[in-house]
Amino acid sequence: MNASKKPTLRHRSEYLVYRGFEVIIKRLSLETTFKAGEFIGKIAYRFAKGRKGKLLRNLRRAYGDEKTTAELTDLSAEIFERNGANFFSSLRVPFLSNEEILKHVELSGLNDFLEAAERGGIVLVVPHMGNWELLAQALFLTKDQIRVGTHYRPLNNTLINAIIKRRRKKRGLVLFAKQDSTLRLTNFVREGGILGILADQRVGSRGAPGVFFGRPTTCSPLPHLVAKRGKARLVALHCETIASCRWKIFFEFINEATAQACADSIEKAWRTSPADVFWFEDRWRLQGTKPLGFLSKYPEDHRVTRPLRLVCLGMPPINLSLPGDLITVESDPLDLNIRDKDLRETLIEISHKGRVPVDAFCCPSSETKRIKKLAGKILVISPDMT
Repeated sequence: MNASKKPTLRHRSEYLVYRGFEVIIKRLSLETTFKAGEFIGKIAYRFAKGRKGKLLRNLRRAYGDEKTTAELTDLSAEIFERNGANFFSSLRVPFLSNEEILKHVELSGLNDFLEAAERGGIVLVVPHMGNWELLAQALFLTKDQIRVGTHYRPLNNTLINAIIKRRRKKRGLVLFAKQDSTLRLTNFVREGGILGILADQRVGSRGAPGVFFGRPTTCSPLPHLVAKRGKARLVALHCETIASCRWKIFFEFINEATAQACADSIEKAWRTSPADVFWFEDRWRLQGTKPLGFLSKYPEDHRVTRPLRLVCLGMPPINLSLPGDLITVESDPLDLNIRDKDLRETLIEISHKGRVPVDAFCCPSSETKRIKKLAGKILVISPDMT
């Protein structure tokens, strides 16, 4: 939604709930909000079946041949609790003083980072991980007169978005909206600014081909392009929960200005503390009119170790003219004339076979509309889309 649109009745209702919730949370200690978030995460794990299903699919894609089903189930429960604790804590952090915040935070690699910041601009490669609000506050706690900016996507709710923008600006944060030109970002770091970019989101066909957890995907080209054009250093920044209501923020240099190097830094952070990661996004979801087109851009010496899975439904395997180490093509002799209810259950069963979920279904063109309605978030294509 365009952030300039007038707020709807739903937005106003959400705003009132948000402000009322803030009134309550300001009266609680950070420790209490952390524990409350854990408890709510436990409840959500038991009842949020859709979210849990998406989470488990992502974990299987990342760790399918590394962890057992029991280990993935245990990890998913921990992720719900940890994300609940971090989310509630992040709402409390803006109302704390600098001294109070520093009691709960450790900083690793800070001195080297500040020395580099004295010599020029820096682009921070940031994942959705840990207590995000602490990442927004961290640099202002360590040094005066520091210019920090962030590239962000405006919230759909313009009223809540205005509150967050106002608080960020009051803190001294320079805000660059998603639709701002790359030139503005480049000029900011060229002039010595420090710019944070959330770089672990799905970017579809606009992204650069890369490898993430051994799987082919597209990665955001923005961090390394801004760093190159702005003659800035790339630094990985992430937050881990190290104890109840205690966090550690890491600054680590990325020595190569490429999309793959940025993806490698995010994977390293995710693997270090997977419970802190926001796994609820469809990070590997395929998109676009030619969703498999990016696979033709990989060099022969690519590092893919977990190829994508394409399953042809009720038809022979199609020839993609792509290496089998990038994508495997299977065939399931499914009767497409069965009832919708039975077909939906069968698609779920097919998707859950094997250690890694199905990435895409292929079916005759006449059946794509129906299969798309029944396949959930799994991509459905016809042979002419390949």
